[in-house]
Amino acid sequence: AIVNERGRNRVEYDIEIKPNFSEKLFATNVLVKIPVPENATAKAKQIKVKGGKAKYHPTHQAIVWKFKRFPGTVDGYRLQAEVNRLHSVQDKPWVRPPILLEFQVPMYCSSGLHVRFLQVLERYKPTKWVRYITQAGAYQIRI
Repeated sequence: AIVNERGRNRVEYDIEIKPNFSEKLFATNVLVKIPVPENATAKAKQIKVKGGKAKYHPTHQAIVWKFKRFPGTVDGYRLQAEVNRLHSVQDKPWVRPPILLEFQVPMYCSSGLHVRFLQVLERYKPTKWVRYITQAGAYQIRI
């Protein structure tokens, strides 16, 4: 992730996201929240993405980049954006919050723990099926 402040009025983003899992798997509900300064404005034409959908949300003070399905076979997706800052009387320096990432990888167990045997002692007819899912807790990247 590259974030450049161009003067006092402009911030440029160049962010690339790559999968780090097997080609057979895919991530779902991928959400990337890229923080912007408080007094920022962005237009749709200033946000360019290769994959997924990105939109500026002033209520979250972030650019939200979403993927329904993120396969493990891609080389990566890229977001390029430019955000303009409004002029203000008090120019406070921007403290860069971390980029937040949320995702799920179904049928993948990141710890390597697998259920090999399960015995049910009660009179119950179980269905022989185990669902593995990896879900991001609080994954943050400092910029």
